[in-house]
Amino acid sequence: MNLFRSRVSTSVVSRMAGELGSSASVPTTTSSSSSSWAKTRSLWPSILRWIPTSVDHIIAAEKRLLSLVKTSYVVEQVNIGSGPPGSKVRWFRSTSDEPRFINTVTFQSKEDSPTLVMVHGYGASQGFFFRNFDALASRFKVIAIDQLGWGGSSRPDFTCKSTEETEAWFIDSFEEWRKAKNLSGFILLGHSFGGYVAAKYALKHPEHVQHLILVGPAGVSSESESKPERLTKLRATWTGAVFNHLWESNFTPQKVVSASEWKVPTTFIYGFEDWMNYQGAQEARQHMKVPCEIIRVPQGGHFVFIDNPTGFHSAVFYACRRYISPKPENERLPEGLTFA
Repeated sequence: MNLFRSRVSTSVVSRMAGELGSSASVPTTTSSSSSSWAKTRSLWPSILRWIPTSVDHIIAAEKRLLSLVKTSYVVEQVNIGSGPPGSKVRWFRSTSDEPRFINTVTFQSKEDSPTLVMVHGYGASQGFFFRNFDALASRFKVIAIDQLGWGGSSRPDFTCKSTEETEAWFIDSFEEWRKAKNLSGFILLGHSFGGYVAAKYALKHPEHVQHLILVGPAGVSSESESKPERLTKLRATWTGAVFNHLWESNFTPQKVVSASEWKVPTTFIYGFEDWMNYQGAQEARQHMKVPCEIIRVPQGGHFVFIDNPTGFHSAVFYACRRYISPKPENERLPEGLTFA
């Protein structure tokens, strides 16, 4: 599984660095033309080729993407401990006692800015957010991580044999990272599988999360949607192939939770063309006892933060208005965005 992780995350990140990077200065807004949207989407087939690679290539690709960011930043490998076989820490499920670390990028911010922690999706890395760091760092202290096993983070052998063990692998390693960074009261943003992990983390440790932002999250499906049709569409995408691998590895992303147990105010963000169905979030919201909004961003698909970064930023700023606006009650949903 380690080789699989390396091939997916590095090939995608390196292609993004080489191809999307050259067009990063061309803004995509909520009012941009349909031709721009089509041009952006046309880049993906050439980007998403699986090629043999190495961790060194991943790190080099991430550096190339970060070189496009104007905001100053610090990269660190946050030690989340090591443990011998039989360790009582739940996420230690490997046979070695080598050190574990989470690759972390922290961007310079204004004093007293709220903290925004960003978690990427499956087979990706923090480099996927390269078009977002500058804008978000203008309002937040942005911290982006590579989840354990991906990007520049360490790669322990993966021995999980069930959904529960796999969840613990990601959730508990993230909690060890939070402890090492001494963070609390932060806004947590997760994309796709990273949204699944973020939601599960917020369910287990709600005392540390101020607000949850789920961007096209896995694990939030609609009971009424046509499963065969959705599955066919999913398998036609590269992310679908990744999830198929997860299922073959005995990990099937289930529904995040019974919605009545949700404990953290939540905003869902979906691109208009996202194959993750926002109707699942609508159904969940009906049973939630905490504030919940669902925002749809035009001219964007599952990677809405790449397809339409300006629209995505507007959605995030609106979601976090009570943390960054002097008069949040006067804020209105930005033009072009819609509520679901």
